[in-house]
Amino acid sequence: MEDKREREEKKIPSSLSFKTDVYKKIFLTGLALLFVAYLFVNSKTIFSGLGVLLGVIAPFILGGVIAFIMKIPLNFFERKILDKIKNEKFQNHKRTISIAISFIVIILAIFIITAIIVPQLINSFNELRKSLPSFLQMAIDKTREIPYLSNYSDKLQAEYDNLSWNEIFNRVRSFVKSDEQSSYILNSALSTASSILGGLVSFFLALITSIYILADKERLGYQATRIWYSCFNNKVANKILHVAHLLHENFFGFIRGQLTVSSFIGIATFVCCLLLRIPNAATIGVIVGVTDLVPIIGPFLGGAMAFVMIVIEDPTKGLMFIVLILILQQIESNLVYPKLVGNKVGLPSLWTLVAITIGGSLFGVVGMWAFIPLASTLYALIKEYTEYKINEKNLDLRMKKI
Repeated sequence: MEDKREREEKKIPSSLSFKTDVYKKIFLTGLALLFVAYLFVNSKTIFSGLGVLLGVIAPFILGGVIAFIMKIPLNFFERKILDKIKNEKFQNHKRTISIAISFIVIILAIFIITAIIVPQLINSFNELRKSLPSFLQMAIDKTREIPYLSNYSDKLQAEYDNLSWNEIFNRVRSFVKSDEQSSYILNSALSTASSILGGLVSFFLALITSIYILADKERLGYQATRIWYSCFNNKVANKILHVAHLLHENFFGFIRGQLTVSSFIGIATFVCCLLLRIPNAATIGVIVGVTDLVPIIGPFLGGAMAFVMIVIEDPTKGLMFIVLILILQQIESNLVYPKLVGNKVGLPSLWTLVAITIGGSLFGVVGMWAFIPLASTLYALIKEYTEYKINEKNLDLRMKKI
């Protein structure tokens, strides 16, 4: 009897064994709960540390983003143009030449856009400053013709007569020259200069990082694949690589399609403005094309800016431009965008609107751009899983009209 009891006591382990999945899950769940509790208790310290870490790696993240965008012209020059040159020595330096050409083209494009927009915006601002008093006086005169606004016309006229642009300018000048504010302005200027210098350093570091990534992107992808397969079993690694492939295809397709659509709408606006003899056609085409990069609100913002520039010089042409931009937006929304972006992303219109709304409310314009391919990837994964489970259950489900 005692021998049996001793044998049973020997079977009791002195420590927990993690050979079974149940023990592993319990242990990992406990660690996760402890980690979450620690974050809540030390949230300020953790978040400040994360902020410092994010500030350190931010240039490298930006470099990755620049490299991802620059891969579009790089692939074009490398595969469509330079591949046709049959010279072994030239082919050895094909990647370097493609990177140089891509950056030169982008820098020239930014310079040309800036050179077109900035002078015209300055001229439009000066014209608006000259014509604003007459516009205000015209608006006050119009209120006299409206019965329920005529009672306020005299008050508006009195306020307008007392308005002195020179007095406003003198107040601004005295504020800048005051002794109390001069030190504050000097400190603000020094702080701003320091921030600009730090931003330039971070930008150049990101630029160098992007060049290294572009020069060795195949090797980096191969190394990442080796890491996944060395850290996880084949099944998990395959799933990770599948998700990574979906993310790459959706982001790449969306960015390339969005840039193509914006270029199309900008060129179309420029050509139509030339044909209709609308003033500042080149500037308007650039503004409409650039603002069209912002999903949903971009076309309205660009149209409003261009309309103000046109109506200052010719109100009749401003009305023509409104009709033109409405027609071009319909063509873009119903024909061009679904063909160039919709097919690349594969996200229904409703979920595109949801992704843009959530991304814009959280991270602004960057969130609008990022959340569309993210939502498209999530949509594709849910669709794959749903089809797998339905086929596993051998169900025949078809969509019906309601």
